[in-house]
Amino acid sequence: NTTASNNTAVGALALEANTTGAANTAVGATALDAATTANYNVGIGYAALTATTTGADNTAVGSGAMEANTTGDDNTAVGRAALQANTTASDNTAVGSQAGDAITTGASNTLLGRNAGGALTTGNNHVHIGDTAGDAMTTTSNSVAIGYGALTASTVSDALTAVGHQAMTANTTG
Repeated sequence: NTTASNNTAVGALALEANTTGAANTAVGATALDAATTANYNVGIGYAALTATTTGADNTAVGSGAMEANTTGDDNTAVGRAALQANTTASDNTAVGSQAGDAITTGASNTLLGRNAGGALTTGNNHVHIGDTAGDAMTTTSNSVAIGYGALTASTVSDALTAVGHQAMTANTTG
């Protein structure tokens, strides 16, 4: 810490690399430990936001939440491994254990429920609500899946809407 201000760090290696980043809160071993100039982040839990270097305005709560994030901004991840693979993506919200855990660069997704959007990597603008909702989609965009298991087989179709318990579970390509 050289000229940083208004930071809070609790836990082994929390905010270890911080030089000029301001207004960060890191609670847990290795939380925000790579952050150098990152600002306005909250990482709570083991390895929460551990790879973040310059990303800003992120909130990660849970062990491994947003663990791979480096420069992504304005993300919210709540739950074990939520948005875990996110590296540079921005504007995502994932709530639930492993929600959106494969997203690397996909942006503007809202994922609520255990493993909701679990296979998304680069897909954008999804709304998946429910346990495993949309969990097979990878690079698609603009889909809505609401309900337990909705859109669980679709991998390549864009702009789909499925509402209800296991709605469109057999849909794969269109």
